[in-house]
Amino acid sequence: MRVFIVEDELIHLEAIKIAIEEAGLELAGECGNADLAFDLIGKTMPDVLLVDIALPGLLNGITLAEKVHNELRIPHIFTTSFTQSQIIEQAVDTNPVAYLRKPVDTASLCAAVKIAMKNEHANQKTINCPDENAKTFYTKIGDKLVRVNLDEVLMVKADGENCISMVLEKREIACRTTLKELSRQLPSHFIQVHRGYLINLDHLDTFNEREQTAVLKGHSAPVARSFRKTFLNSIRKV
Repeated sequence: MRVFIVEDELIHLEAIKIAIEEAGLELAGECGNADLAFDLIGKTMPDVLLVDIALPGLLNGITLAEKVHNELRIPHIFTTSFTQSQIIEQAVDTNPVAYLRKPVDTASLCAAVKIAMKNEHANQKTINCPDENAKTFYTKIGDKLVRVNLDEVLMVKADGENCISMVLEKREIACRTTLKELSRQLPSHFIQVHRGYLINLDHLDTFNEREQTAVLKGHSAPVARSFRKTFLNSIRKV
């Protein structure tokens, strides 16, 4: 599980990073300014956001968390020293997973992240792909549903535990789903060649036997030994 931290106090930042490591979680990124954090969060697409309420910038932690929740659909956990009822009520209105008092301990953090991911799995319906013959599908990016043409997708790669990237020739599209879930919905010419990769055989240019990589319009995907036989049986050889 990948966690992004928004915290401007170094002592608390380091304590949270230690708790993340002890909990066996992955640090997706960190930022100490609410105004700068949103773009970084959008680029890294973490599984969970840990955000302090009192932050420098035009935004504070509450407004940042609300923006992330509404536009990126990433669950958030507040880490703060505030106990005032008015501030807590404002924070609750953003639908946080938890409200952790500083200093954050490993057990509380681990429990909050597990709750976040359980809720996310229960509510997750990111991709709409109606059947194998479909040529397009829609995925939610921010507050928009974006159409993706399957013919343009070269490969799909896992990007964390609950995030994937669809690789097109000149760009990548991040989606909050799993490779396993997406593979069930893609046409048969998308095959798995690695634990973290699906490729579109319609775009396969070469297979490098020495390096065990499939190349699609300049993009490479590793072909794992356990998937090699199925892969080779799927391509037409003369």
